[in-house]
Amino acid sequence: MARKSLGFVPLIWECPFCNTQNPGPIKSCTGCGAPQPDDVEFLQVDEEKFNFIKDEALIRMVKAGPDIHCPYCGTRNHATDGHCSKCGGDLSLEGKVRQTGERVRTVTEAQKARTAPPELEKEKKALSKKSLMIGVIALIVILGCIIVGVMLLLKTDTIDATVTRVEWERRIAIEAYTSVTDQDWRDEIPQGAELQSCSQKYRYTSDEPQPNATEVCGEPYIEDTGTGVGEVVQDCTYEVYDDYCEYTYLGWVAIETLTENGADLDPVWPTVTLSSDQREGERGEEYSIVFSGNGKTYTYTTEDVNLYLQADPGSQWTIEVNTLGGVTSAKPSN
Repeated sequence: MARKSLGFVPLIWECPFCNTQNPGPIKSCTGCGAPQPDDVEFLQVDEEKFNFIKDEALIRMVKAGPDIHCPYCGTRNHATDGHCSKCGGDLSLEGKVRQTGERVRTVTEAQKARTAPPELEKEKKALSKKSLMIGVIALIVILGCIIVGVMLLLKTDTIDATVTRVEWERRIAIEAYTSVTDQDWRDEIPQGAELQSCSQKYRYTSDEPQPNATEVCGEPYIEDTGTGVGEVVQDCTYEVYDDYCEYTYLGWVAIETLTENGADLDPVWPTVTLSSDQREGERGEEYSIVFSGNGKTYTYTTEDVNLYLQADPGSQWTIEVNTLGGVTSAKPSN
């Protein structure tokens, strides 16, 4: 998912000593003079609209990188400062770079979090823990049910059965060489096909900007840049559209399926008569053997003609039956 920058807005920070609210770029409290702590939270001013910064010098400062707190006196310095502006200490040695990328809260959100009753916070944590436990238990139960279901399906019983009835069906598709109309993306149309018409259609979603794409973005929010200034961003994806076309080509197409069936042990293929522009297509065959065993009737379907030809009515077989009553294998008894 791409992150789209809309601009920069001023933030504020609250002095932990006197509770004075200070502009984000100010390095010391305007109320008591205390230096800004390196872990103080930058907050969004509660406004309905973003008050975007137009000062190019301030924007360049923000883009230079997050501020650095002096390891010796704690003073906050710009990213481009090599030495502390207050004590002259070397910032490259152990200077603490402010974290960036956190989503900025509003003043109201921060105040509500601080003033929430301890009991309520404990209740929220307990509820969250309880919800997590319920989710884990539910997942375990679901996995257990899946495992039991698979085991039951794999479990089979061996049954001595008698063949009571047999059925067979054989099929041959007849194909003709003719004009075919189909649809596909323009770049996937077979070579030699004749293009008829195209229209724009959604094809896929990209995380990065693409030609001929519609940008779809979420609600803007503010990220901490570590400078006292916030960056307004949106998470965006791009719905890519492409030509979806109708085309024609000459090809072999199934126009008819000839079928033969019966209830004996003498399966035959349908008789085929072809014209000059026709050919045989795919062949298919299916054989069913009906068994009686343990007072129940079972049907086994196969494409193995050699197995089918052994299924004389009245012959004895051994079959494997799963818990759903389906026959998984069958063979004549020795």
